[in-house]
Amino acid sequence: MVLTSAQRIKRMRLEEQPLELSRAEKTDTWKIVDVEFIFMEILSRVSAKSLSSFKTLSKHWCKSSGTKYFYELQLEKSRKNPSFIVCPIMEAAMKLYLRYAKNFKHSLLNTIDPSQRSQEDFMYMISSFNGLICCVNLFCDEDVESKFSDLQIWICNPCTRETLLLPQGSPSFDFVPSVGVAYGSDICDYRIFRIFCVGVGYYFCEVYSSRNGSWKNIGFVPRLPMRSGLRPFRTGHIFVGGKIYWLVSLDELGEILSVDLEGRFEVMNLPKYSDDLNDENKITEATHLLIFQGSLALVVLHPCQMDIWVWKDDGEKYSWDLVLAIDTPIRDEELVLSVTSLKNKLVCVNETHWRIYDVETKIWRKIRGPRTGFCNPAIFPFTESILPCNGGVGLTVEGT
Repeated sequence: MVLTSAQRIKRMRLEEQPLELSRAEKTDTWKIVDVEFIFMEILSRVSAKSLSSFKTLSKHWCKSSGTKYFYELQLEKSRKNPSFIVCPIMEAAMKLYLRYAKNFKHSLLNTIDPSQRSQEDFMYMISSFNGLICCVNLFCDEDVESKFSDLQIWICNPCTRETLLLPQGSPSFDFVPSVGVAYGSDICDYRIFRIFCVGVGYYFCEVYSSRNGSWKNIGFVPRLPMRSGLRPFRTGHIFVGGKIYWLVSLDELGEILSVDLEGRFEVMNLPKYSDDLNDENKITEATHLLIFQGSLALVVLHPCQMDIWVWKDDGEKYSWDLVLAIDTPIRDEELVLSVTSLKNKLVCVNETHWRIYDVETKIWRKIRGPRTGFCNPAIFPFTESILPCNGGVGLTVEGT
């Protein structure tokens, strides 16, 4: 079959391969395609919040900004200017703020309060990825003989205010499930891992895939994520290097639980300090998982000092390396509620303010922000996007 000029251009865009064009094609069709590419390049630089309203101005704009190609293009541009997303207080409606990475000024982004949310408890943000956030809230069913507790799990886009309530998973008995979020290089592909209890001492995991919109049981869980007063519902976790990590225990030879995208679990020990040290100079209760410069890391806060341990994997040997021991201005009585990082910045959040450490300059800054109190503040690196809450499943490159 002989392809038309437009069909040949479309094939070239899909395959991303060089294509020999005739002089007529170069002077006619190629100019039209170039104009469309330039238009989408310009549109992709508009803020995500503005793009949501722009869609109503023109059918052409709506169609151009509603393709998988455009979602990826806009996200690529937005990743060059990341920020932090902050929910300072876990309350009835989620007030979400942006804190900008360059100057750490903050602004109100949006308020999220889905009508389907259970009124039994407040929503809590547990993860940020591709411009989306994952949130949970306690769901109680008092119609059963003994009060049944579970979590509603939400995927939300804070810029567009779209929300998606995931289907309920398998019943969990006498145990509020633990949740972790994973995602692949394809923006359509994210997965929610949910650890639940089928009976006394029997804990299993199931995974929700955005591609099929359903839960699948993947088997027995060797350890349980630990409880923490700073992070409710055992949801404190990070995703890095294709694996989810949860803290399991901070006791001697404490442990971390991990699971990869294929559902394979592993248990690893925390770094070991010298036996000669006092307890306050070993693993402390103020210990947080962190993504530091693209690697799994552990932050251990001591009086006037912060240790950064990084998990090294050279393909043959796995080990913890102490890469930084930082003197801190954090007082003994100052409770650090959350720790996160972005590029060369480490951020510690307490009741009233932020402390930011620049790894390159070795300088601490103290900045006030939205007051957190002790109400489970949640802070994550964030990239603005217009991505649908299902990741754009079902869209082709051209949106057809």
